[in-house]
Amino acid sequence: MNLSKFDRQARGKIVFDDGQVLIGKIVDYTSSLDNDDEGAYLTIIPESGDLEGEYVECPENEVKFAEYLE
Repeated sequence: MNLSKFDRQARGKIVFDDGQVLIGKIVDYTSSLDNDDEGAYLTIIPESGDLEGEYVECPENEVKFAEYLE
């Protein structure tokens, strides 16, 4: 999924190819060019679960669906 439209900080939902879901604040989008062509990714801070409060990188090639919730 192309994640480049996620250019603002807001509450969001990310669904991975394996079915895992993270809901929290999307805080950053990093393009492939800014990541030495390692691939683009979103950074989210989950609201709950084992990763609550952590900064989690979500690689573009592993994201099935993403949306803003607010």
